[in-house]
Amino acid sequence: MPSFEKCLTEVDVNKQVAIPRDFVQHLPDYEGGRTITFPVHDVSGKLWENFGYYIRKGKDYPKPVFQKDWRKYVRDKRLRPGDKIIFRVERNGDNGAPIYTIAAQKKIELFGSTIWSSEF
Repeated sequence: MPSFEKCLTEVDVNKQVAIPRDFVQHLPDYEGGRTITFPVHDVSGKLWENFGYYIRKGKDYPKPVFQKDWRKYVRDKRLRPGDKIIFRVERNGDNGAPIYTIAAQKKIELFGSTIWSSEF
């Protein structure tokens, strides 16, 4: 199952999160010039109906980014720089349609060690 994991930065948390270019092949077809929205399920079962991605233009920042419900997800999960997300594409067993899922992990520093909490 295709997936990527990312440790979040200040920009990821406050604006939009860059996603790996090679992961775009697993997302809905990009039509160029506009944000493509699609539903994403988090591991708690909540549906984020308007997750969006687009590919930034220009040679300096041509990476694809998540936006729209991404910001709502960040606020809802109270994500901060240093926290981690795991984004996956699973397949519906009945018809093979893609099911997009996201999970968050909080970074916790405890007695000089880093531990990761599960979805909250």
